[in-house]
Amino acid sequence: MNKKMKLWVAGSVGVIMAGMMSVSVYALEEKDVIGTWYVNELSMGGNMTFHPESMGMEVTVDIKEGGQIEITTSNSGEEPEVDQAEWKIEDDKLLITNDGESKECEYADGKLTIDADGMTMIMSQEKEEYEPYVPGEPVENPAIEDFEGEWMCTLMEAFGMQMPVDAELTGFEMMLTVQGDTAELSLIESGEESKVELSGEVEGNNLILKAVSEDEAGTMFFSCDLMKFTLLDDGKLCFEADADDSEESEDSETDGEDFSVKTYFDKITVTE
Repeated sequence: MNKKMKLWVAGSVGVIMAGMMSVSVYALEEKDVIGTWYVNELSMGGNMTFHPESMGMEVTVDIKEGGQIEITTSNSGEEPEVDQAEWKIEDDKLLITNDGESKECEYADGKLTIDADGMTMIMSQEKEEYEPYVPGEPVENPAIEDFEGEWMCTLMEAFGMQMPVDAELTGFEMMLTVQGDTAELSLIESGEESKVELSGEVEGNNLILKAVSEDEAGTMFFSCDLMKFTLLDDGKLCFEADADDSEESEDSETDGEDFSVKTYFDKITVTE
């Protein structure tokens, strides 16, 4: 190694070490945490995060001087709930104590992260506005070939809320494979996988899939015996459960609330 190369390596190592030391000596201060924080991201123990407003929820954390915290939780259609807690900084972490139980908050890059009861909350001092998914328009007169491929269920819309489809959050995961007039639905629910063989045909703007066998399959939200899929012009595939599939359909009619269930699929591969 020549002299210039040795100097370059030494300089690079020095920069890296200086950066590591600057991170390790950073001390969390009261000025870093005092103020109003908004929960902009939630996670249910997995890698998938979602905005709390997608589930009709809003959480605000007001960290005050003197060690007091006010936590306001609002759910759609309900009066906000306000809880009191205490805080202090300990070992460069924010320690929040409520009802005798303490939780550590990690502070990094202007965000606070706390894990509690299997849920991870990520807070920022700037509120991020929630933008719900707006479905595309149905594709007119699609052919069976337009539905072919592998599709992953990524989003569910139910009870006026939108949420990512995740085993921890919705309780199920789905994948649909379409090849010609046959299809297979893989359903994972409560950690158990089942497969449903289906046959289908295009009727108007929809792909109608019927289970080949009479074995009942489905989730608490819908049945998989007869499924109607609509291809949207934004590339997604929409499955809307019939009203009769919802256990609460009769009650929903009298309450005037929307209890319809829709799931949206994204294509992940194309079947040849």
